[in-house]
Amino acid sequence: MRKSTNQILFSASDLSNHIHCKHLTNLNYDVVQGLKERPISNNRVLDVLRERGIEFESSYLSDLEAKGNIITRISQEEPEPRQKTIDAMKKGVDYIYQARLSNDQWQGWADFLVKVNQPSDLGDWSYEVIDTKLSTETRAGTILQIALYSEIIATIQGVLPENMRVRTPESEIVYRVNDYISYLRLIKKRLETAISSPSETYPEPCSHCDICNWWEHCNSIRRKDDHLSFIAGMGTSQIKEVKQHGIETLDAMSKLQLPIPFKPNRGSKETFTKLREQARVQNETRTAQKPIHELLELKENTGFYNLPEPCSGDIYLDFEGDPLVEPSGLEYLFGWVFQGKYHCIWVNNLNEEKAALEQFIDFIFEKRTQFPDLHVYHFAPYETIALKRMVGKYATRENEIDILLRTNGFVDLHRILKQSIRAGVERYSLKDLEKYHGFVREMDLRTLSKYKLDFEFLLESKKFELITDEMKQAIQLYNQDDCFSTLRLHQWLEQERASMLSKGNSIPRPIPNEVETPEKITAHLERITPIYDALMHEIPHDVTERTKEQQAKFILANMLDWYRREQKSFFWEYYRLLELEPDELMDEKTVLTYLQFTGERLSDKRSFVDTYTYPNQECELKPGNDVRFDAEKKTMEIVEIDELQGLIKIKKGPSIKEIHPTTIIKYEYIPTTEKEENLIRLAEWIVANGFKNELPNYSVTRDLLLNEIPKLLQPLIDTTNLLEKSIDWATKLDSSYLPIQGPPGAGKSYTGSHMIFDLIKKGKRIGITALSHKVIINLLQKVKEIADETSFDLKIIYKGSSNDDGDYPWTMAKNVDSITANLQNFHLVAGTSFMWCSDKLKDSLDYLFIDEAGQFALIDTLVVSHASKNLILLGDHQQLKQPIKGVHPEGTEVSALEHLLEGRKTIPVEKGIFLANTWRMHPNICFFDSEMFYESRLHSVSGLENQRIDGNTQFIGSGLYFKSVDHEGNTNLSIEEINEIEKIVKELTKGDVYWYDEKK
Repeated sequence: MRKSTNQILFSASDLSNHIHCKHLTNLNYDVVQGLKERPISNNRVLDVLRERGIEFESSYLSDLEAKGNIITRISQEEPEPRQKTIDAMKKGVDYIYQARLSNDQWQGWADFLVKVNQPSDLGDWSYEVIDTKLSTETRAGTILQIALYSEIIATIQGVLPENMRVRTPESEIVYRVNDYISYLRLIKKRLETAISSPSETYPEPCSHCDICNWWEHCNSIRRKDDHLSFIAGMGTSQIKEVKQHGIETLDAMSKLQLPIPFKPNRGSKETFTKLREQARVQNETRTAQKPIHELLELKENTGFYNLPEPCSGDIYLDFEGDPLVEPSGLEYLFGWVFQGKYHCIWVNNLNEEKAALEQFIDFIFEKRTQFPDLHVYHFAPYETIALKRMVGKYATRENEIDILLRTNGFVDLHRILKQSIRAGVERYSLKDLEKYHGFVREMDLRTLSKYKLDFEFLLESKKFELITDEMKQAIQLYNQDDCFSTLRLHQWLEQERASMLSKGNSIPRPIPNEVETPEKITAHLERITPIYDALMHEIPHDVTERTKEQQAKFILANMLDWYRREQKSFFWEYYRLLELEPDELMDEKTVLTYLQFTGERLSDKRSFVDTYTYPNQECELKPGNDVRFDAEKKTMEIVEIDELQGLIKIKKGPSIKEIHPTTIIKYEYIPTTEKEENLIRLAEWIVANGFKNELPNYSVTRDLLLNEIPKLLQPLIDTTNLLEKSIDWATKLDSSYLPIQGPPGAGKSYTGSHMIFDLIKKGKRIGITALSHKVIINLLQKVKEIADETSFDLKIIYKGSSNDDGDYPWTMAKNVDSITANLQNFHLVAGTSFMWCSDKLKDSLDYLFIDEAGQFALIDTLVVSHASKNLILLGDHQQLKQPIKGVHPEGTEVSALEHLLEGRKTIPVEKGIFLANTWRMHPNICFFDSEMFYESRLHSVSGLENQRIDGNTQFIGSGLYFKSVDHEGNTNLSIEEINEIEKIVKELTKGDVYWYDEKK
């Protein structure tokens, strides 16, 4: 941002700054006006990153030159860099380096412009932007930058570039300009408004502070103001809450009256009591100028109660990782201390990470034979999260990790500390706590930063030969410090526990949880291991080196234990939640906590429905969800939930009617044995016969896995009528599949229902499945309506939900046997994947329609495909995604449609049908959605341009309206936005506002 004559000139960095921090925009504007001086950067981390970025940019330039490209370099010292850039574009050079781009108000230096074969005012070519970035994750600021440059390029060459690119050390990432151009316009408008009509801002802490040159300036203001953010554990929502009650400083919070004199709008009084006490201890610490801490009141099953008996075989673990190493991050240093000795394993790539994981887990289990009571200690949950992620990613040592988790083999000292001790620190970090237990580090973090940044840059760019011993020694020493600091923290906690015992308190050690691997799991693993090994034989680890058949084998092999992996992830998460304190559970979406029984109870047959109140908190629990309240196998059901009133009705059995839980956790466990058996049969057949053969078995399944073009009996008719084309394509399928992608309002259900009825009239037996019964019932009703219109006696049998007592115009099946016994009497059979996976339904259909296939997991598609000669996939992966809980090997975690589209937004014409006409959206709305999500292939049908709103309202006309709502401290729920929506609804329904449909 700078001033030129009578106006402010902006750059792309101003956009990035504005979306991260509005106060930063004001500070930079003060510099432009001469009110402040811009701070000099003294952030060594940022300096190193800039140096690394310049090095990478130069390296990429050298690579382009080595390939013989014609490149024009633009110097920032030249008198007319913009004109030289335009001249180079008109000449049609291959690349322009450091292109100067500007218009009346916006300017910048693009790293590279690349010539592409797209006609423009320049000639048969045009240009697109390439930005070089070290990070493999593209940030919003980068998108805004390259979108801005693309917009300026359009003014020079007469056409908007189709794509814009980010070049990383690993690859080139391509983004469609139209997907982001609307976002650019919005942020530009907001920034321009912020400058033309400035408003007062405060330097509230945010994530951008870590890399901001103004950090010292802003932090000094917060220090002077004794800002509430310095209270450990106090987030923006809590700050917002207490400010509403006149509490503006840490000191004021530390002196807040107890009990808390207000009822929080969100959260519980207990949470604010803890924050008040934390502020008090911090205030005492800074007053005394020495570390002060206090022991918390003992509470069973928390804190010291979870500290196991020390064992001479205990292990102290710490990882060093880089999330930016493609494709999914890398734990590049496994470090641990065992019996006073430091051990470590260095990792450069995925193969080595897998080997290190196996070596470390094997080390633990080897030592467990000698020290059965050993535990693995770590600080904060990162290490266990990383281990779960890695065992899922590589499908290895899952059973061993499961045993360690179920036997409480991992001990999080951070959690035990927070539940036992209140310390006068602003952050409960490992390093900040060292002043209490006396550990002295050999490697200072400030010294480490440069080595770590250099090392991770070389790791990300795969320049392993440039990694020096000095870098590795510095990182290894810091990791070693972390491991020994964790050990020393454990010893200090034991000392504090002992002091509690000396005062007469009883603190029993946790009872060891002896868990053996169930025989059925052992048998399952023994059964699938040889199949897995056969499928994975000679499969390259790098996905880019695999053939289609090798990728299909990889997917199938890593699906053999998919369902068990998914179930384990659920139970790992469930038991993690059981360990949390109520105030920690407030932000967990599958939990409601601080429940209080109202005394209201209703009888429901032998069960009881109790009503509870709960404080305002975000959750995704719904009526019909099963919930549990502890580790016991006692399940209850949510009957009703009122989020606005904070009321929930829970149905419980007679054995637990007098138990009133304070916390409930969503519990969703469904046995998948039949699905596992189905998949194993498929895998065994593939191992025996291969993918490529003339046998009829699993023909559609193999086509799907191999991602082949759908096979046809004869050529398709040439028609623009998509319903006729869909019916024709389905009729001519040769034991294959047909994907039909239906965006909002494009007639997916209409097309599917007419296809089904047409095929039934041709004598075909049809099946329907989907992720939910609601979706299945909706499609069944549409087919039934078509049949009734023609007086066709349609015979339907449907295996619905066990608790569905609805009155439907079709036969309801209780089980699979009742379907197979009468299959010949029905045209249409419906049920979820839990029905269709049954071996009794193998080869029972001519066509199986999978509705909402964008949410239907690929693995479930495989297990239901055995039931039919052909598959029809109806859905749109651009809308709702398929829900999964676990981490799975790449390629196994996607939906059926995602698998087939291979990263595309819309289905290619040779592979399926894209329903390109929406019957719902006004063109003004459709244009935006089409640009953003459907590669500009979606269009409104004629007449929809007549849809509009008229009358006494600010929302006259049609299209998208933006309504700004100021709020802060909200993450997933905003009462301010809810209130604004309520106002809009009232305005539109007050009686003098009118809606015109497409016929008007």
